[in-house]
Amino acid sequence: MSNSLRRLVLMVVGSCAVSALGACTRGTAATQPTESLSVRELNIVDEHGQARLRIGAPLPDPKGLKRAVTAVGIQFMDPSGQEIGGLAMIDSLDFRGLCFDSKEGYEAICMSLMKEQPNITLRHDWKERIIIGVENGVASVVLNDAQGNPHLRLEVDKDGKTRVEGVGK
Repeated sequence: MSNSLRRLVLMVVGSCAVSALGACTRGTAATQPTESLSVRELNIVDEHGQARLRIGAPLPDPKGLKRAVTAVGIQFMDPSGQEIGGLAMIDSLDFRGLCFDSKEGYEAICMSLMKEQPNITLRHDWKERIIIGVENGVASVVLNDAQGNPHLRLEVDKDGKTRVEGVGK
């Protein structure tokens, strides 16, 4: 077989192979979305392979800590893998919340719904400083000192009755 005929055969065979591969990939996972994916945990990792976002049911314990109750949801982690916040649901407590942790490890800000009672809590130095919430139909704002002791409470009940209470020393 001459070189030119051999090249022609190779080109034809190569073209057929490329066409066949193209036909094989049409309609596969590369182009069609997966209808459903069931997993217990999904980790999104950074360019170094460190998990930075985790979706889990249940969520694993944060590094060095043990959860008191089972939580499901999304964990946010820093570059070392330490939990720095999350969106969690805790069925046993009827709790749903979005919280962000301080570098020291406490929940610095938490927005939650527990037993159908909405609450926002701001902490500093491990102490609750501001609490905003609705409990049994009473909307309230409580301002605490640096030790976590309440100093001012503002409330409006479900009938519109207002109360301002200076509870500090």
